Amino acid sequence: MFIRVRHIGLVLAGIAVAWALGSCSDGSCTVGACSRVQEARRVVAEADSLRVAGVTYSDSAAMAQAASSLEWVRAFYPTDYAHANYYLGRILRNSGDHPAAMEAFLRVTHSRTSDHTIKGRAYSNIGNMCRLAAEHEIACEIYLKAADEFCKAQDTLNYCYVTNSRAYECAEMGEKETAFSILREIEAFSTNNSIGSRIQETRAEACYKVGQFDSALYYISQTIHPHSKEPSCLLIRAQAYSCLQIKDSAVYYAQLAAASTKSWFDLNNAYYILANDNDSCNKKDVLQIAGERSDVQKLIEIRQGQLSQAVQLLEQDMNRKPNLGWLVGTFFTLIIVGISLRLYFVRKRKKHELVSQQVDALIQKKDTLSEQTLQMEQRQAEHRNMKLQEIEQICAAIHHSHDWKKELHWDNFNELCEVINSQFFFLADKLKATCPLDEKEIRLCILVFLDMFTLKEIAALLNYSEKGIRTYKSRINKKVGNNGKDLRFFLVELAILSPENR
Repeated sequence: MFIRVRHIGLVLAGIAVAWALGSCSDGSCTVGACSRVQEARRVVAEADSLRVAGVTYSDSAAMAQAASSLEWVRAFYPTDYAHANYYLGRILRNSGDHPAAMEAFLRVTHSRTSDHTIKGRAYSNIGNMCRLAAEHEIACEIYLKAADEFCKAQDTLNYCYVTNSRAYECAEMGEKETAFSILREIEAFSTNNSIGSRIQETRAEACYKVGQFDSALYYISQTIHPHSKEPSCLLIRAQAYSCLQIKDSAVYYAQLAAASTKSWFDLNNAYYILANDNDSCNKKDVLQIAGERSDVQKLIEIRQGQLSQAVQLLEQDMNRKPNLGWLVGTFFTLIIVGISLRLYFVRKRKKHELVSQQVDALIQKKDTLSEQTLQMEQRQAEHRNMKLQEIEQICAAIHHSHDWKKELHWDNFNELCEVINSQFFFLADKLKATCPLDEKEIRLCILVFLDMFTLKEIAALLNYSEKGIRTYKSRINKKVGNNGKDLRFFLVELAILSPENR
């Protein structure tokens, strides 16, 4: 049934295109539209040829125009449409416009092209952006989709590369055994030296993340030239030696990494080692390195904002889960219903006056109900604002307290919950009823709700690292069913919410 609906959809698309092309009586629109499509396909073919030759296509204006021209004929040229958006995404990503790049790559993944390699490359770029945004779980999921596309294309080399990237994300999250298990899967049938070196680098990173620094040095030593001289490998050596307090070696490899890397993250980490482990460095040089590291951190912060926006677009797309077959089916259903209604009203024209009177009566009734509803909504809004003001006033009072821990009974969890319930509309009980949260999770929610602590202070109060707190907050967001990023907004809304509306 779905295949039939799909074919009918293509026929209708063809009719729509033909109508658009023939809409001008003198034929000028037809010639212009066809020439734009052919020019767009020529641009895509040129970019394909350059990629085969190892050259990157860089004319962003021409590629953007090509993608736009192919948009309305993507049902007939799906592969050209996918390639145009892939090259546009690469250009936008290289220029630093990550949200626009994400949108372009997503259009590739949604295209109907049978070129699984281009889809795999698009997913791989999406995964890389998620990795740079430190969204490692999402990156793992995207890399898995990329691997599936490369598998369909029987592209073994790229399959191995992207699977290694998935293992690297597991390593970044401290999941050493999972990373090693994934690496064994690709190591079994890959004899490529480059792949082998990358596998060893991923193993080294996994060991470093769990504090096995000697093992990290062992695996990184298994990489072969020229991969062993890449900045990422040099930096792993430097970091491992730094943690082992072998400062001379740490500084040596950090200098090599800083001199050859183009990655801001690698440069930031290398500068840290050069500023802290180089005993022979004078104060002036240390201050200079610290200043350069600060500049790099500012660049990273700017890029992270763009990457966060891109990841939000990805999450919205992943949650949307469009069903095109259902959409086409609904479209035809609406057409049939419209025709039926048209015939019905033609036959029932004599009863039009009666129906009009009934409609007028219903409109008047609706207006009356609308006024009542509006008044009720206004009262509810006023009540909500009063609660919100009360919450913020109490939070401000706690913020200015000399001993907030004593006032909240922070050291006694049960008494803490009683205070929070009495001050903030039974927030603690509502949290317990929302989902099974443990004591530490409820304490974190209370600290976020009070909105008076930095991430570092929250980490100190709960004996967690700052990175751990971010992960902890993300986990709580999922537990309580909060699809947004702002946990405090969710908690304030939960406190304001009346029990009968829960």
